Formats: sequence, structure tokens, C-alpha cells
Amino acid sequence: MRMPDEQDLTFLFEGDREQLNRFIEKYEERFRKGRIMSDIEEMAEEYTIEEQIPIVFSFVFGVTVDWREYDEEIVRLFGERLPDETVEVDNTKDGLLVTYNGTPFPVRLSFSGKDRYITIRGFNEIIQPKYEIRLFEGSYMSDTHDFLVLPKESWEELEKRYPTKLADTFRVVDEELDFP
Repeated sequence: MRMPDEQDLTFLFEGDREQLNRFIEKYEERFRKGRIMSDIEEMAEEYTIEEQIPIVFSFVFGVTVDWREYDEEIVRLFGERLPDETVEVDNTKDGLLVTYNGTPFPVRLSFSGKDRYITIRGFNEIIQPKYEIRLFEGSYMSDTHDFLVLPKESWEELEKRYPTKLADTFRVVDEELDFP
């Protein structure tokens, strides 16, 4: 799967109705494949443009994690978003063994509900400094969280260009973050 390009990221932070329509056209096949075109049409009646943009963007580029997701599946989902990287995951008696570009990294789990974010934080540490995972703020109070993986330098550039909007749209994955 591909990452958003500069035009896609600009749309996320500067988009208007016309750009939203072009984005939907550009990724129409993906929306149809996911059978959410009717949801997008409904959303247009219920949400503002500013609310719609991160939702459709997340559908195309986000990683969705349910609070019940298997931890190895979380690693696979994020790994699919990393171009030119090799990610493998195995269960161990202590948790997970994540192999990233040939190097193994253990991720100790507590075997509790806290493991989803232990896995996400652990994988985020493994892929840095090259990439970083952030949470779409709008999904935080849900039992399903949406994330975006970008190269670290892309996040840094976005912080310079859109400091307030970035903070309103994304939350850094830190120790406090968990499912509500």
C-alpha cells in the first residue's frame, strides 16, 4: 500500500469541498471496493467539510485498530503501510517477536486489554527514527482507533507548516494513550 503524497497531505490540512470531491474521485475505486460510497454520500449531509476530510483520508491511508484486534495482526497492518520495509511477526511466550528488515525485536505483552497499545507503542519504537505512527484524534473516543504512518521527516515538515491543525488532527502515541 502506498503512503500519501504531498498533494494528499496538503488536502488533509488545506482541503475544501472541491478538493474533497477530487480526492474521492481519485480514490473512488478504493471507496467502492470498501463499499463505503453510500457512507460518503450520507456523511456529506451530516458532517462539515472539515469533519469529512480526515475521515475519507483515513479510509485511504489509515490503519484501523479495533480494541479486540490480535496483536500480531496490528503489527501486520502497520507493516503493510511501510513501503520497501520487511516486517514479520511471531507470537512468543512473552508476547511478540517483531522482525523489522531482518532484525528481531521482542515486544513484551501483559496479556491484558492494555496489549493493543503496548503493541502499537512497541512497533512505533521499532520503526523510528525512519517512520512514526500517530493517532487520528477524531477516532480517540471510539473502540476502533485510526492511525497514520508517515516518514518521520514528513511529520516534522507538517509540524512546521500546520502546527495547530496537526495538533488538532493527530495525537502522538505516548505512554498515556490507550482505548477509553
